[in-house]
Amino acid sequence: MKQHCAIISGGRFSELNGIEAADFVIACDKGVEYAARCGVLPDLLVGDFDSYHGALPEGVPVLELPVEKDDTDTMAAIRWAVGEGYSEITMYCALGGRLDHLLGNLQAAIFAVGHGARVHIPDRENELFLFSKDTLVLPPRSGWSLSVLAMTDVCEDVSICGVPFCVLLKMCANLRICMRPLSGNLPGLPL
Repeated sequence: MKQHCAIISGGRFSELNGIEAADFVIACDKGVEYAARCGVLPDLLVGDFDSYHGALPEGVPVLELPVEKDDTDTMAAIRWAVGEGYSEITMYCALGGRLDHLLGNLQAAIFAVGHGARVHIPDRENELFLFSKDTLVLPPRSGWSLSVLAMTDVCEDVSICGVPFCVLLKMCANLRICMRPLSGNLPGLPL
């Protein structure tokens, strides 16, 4: 599999920290504006360009989409990245803004995970990691909280350590509330 693809969506703007580590950069619709603002030249432009009306960067290939379509521009970019075999996808500017687009971006991330990719969605207030059958090690962050949510019907063999209390779950079903807000000095809570 190819390594790291960064996708710049058109949600709430957030800095594109770490984008230089990506092997390939896609800007979706308004994400073209965000890329230009940060001095990033994408490798591919994707969208119907209904929310970006400026000139497109010269020499960059365009996957132009119809306005009336079944997928969001970001979902089309995710499908492209997964189809090209990228195993790591970072989605920038994918949170905030319109609720339907935010939820669509989360669905696109879940689609990518279902096709073997690991997805990271950073912004100024949140940082999301979506993955399957893998390990994630996070550095300590003062003032941040940790929540763990099942994004599929069932999550198995989940363990969370290094927090005020350890959580070991053999199985966590999506219909059962699996969120664990972790901040401050919280006592151990029963599952």
